[in-house]
Amino acid sequence: MPTTQTVPARRGAAALVRHGQKIKIINTHGNQVVDTWALALPSATLNTTSSKAEAPLYPNATSSSPSQYTQAANAAASAPEYMSMCHCRASLLKITPAVGDVLVSQKRHPMVKLLVDTSPGVHDTLIAACDRWRYSELGVSGYHESCTDNFWDAVNALSTSGTLSSEEQDNIRDLIPKLGTRVPDPFNLFMNIPITRDGEGAKRGVSFEAPVTKQGDYVVLEALRDVVVVMSACPQDVLTINGGRPVDAHFEVFG
Repeated sequence: MPTTQTVPARRGAAALVRHGQKIKIINTHGNQVVDTWALALPSATLNTTSSKAEAPLYPNATSSSPSQYTQAANAAASAPEYMSMCHCRASLLKITPAVGDVLVSQKRHPMVKLLVDTSPGVHDTLIAACDRWRYSELGVSGYHESCTDNFWDAVNALSTSGTLSSEEQDNIRDLIPKLGTRVPDPFNLFMNIPITRDGEGAKRGVSFEAPVTKQGDYVVLEALRDVVVVMSACPQDVLTINGGRPVDAHFEVFG
């Protein structure tokens, strides 16, 4: 049986999910949003050749096309892959992924597949991870936990995990500078952000609403390559998205 692990309330956790393995992310109490990311572990071949696991640096290359890219563009294109919500929306032609959908990286390459979803399927791909500036904007004075800080803390903690090889630890540690301090937009599991419209012909907006999940709802993601899955039990307690009460969530890696 897989070990059930905790994403502590208001904090984050990360796990290495190897190609073919699954991760079950559980909304234990029914009201908790879990910001979720998938980061690909780069290999030594990332900058030179294509593999089944990685997007090629020169897709659909011709004999002359590699020489037409600039050094600056190649440096940016060599960045590690991460699950990208805006690229998922373009690939899936939908706002919210559903069971059977493949979620892709910023290089439009498969990262994970949504295998199971016992919730009503209400998740969000539009809203950025909360951060210290967001809480200041909402009137919070002083320190407040955030999903952005939880992301970095969880990746850093996993990079020192004694359950991983030294090579895996080094690869995870290298992700922090290689991502350039950029936190990708998360797949906000169990987050209820309906698109609104005020009257016929009005511009569409978004609304932050209470969750519609129930206790024990979960999703299962299958890793389509070796990925670091990062999760944050969102500490948002100013708005209603966590029912006003951030709590812990849980996850299991198996397969």
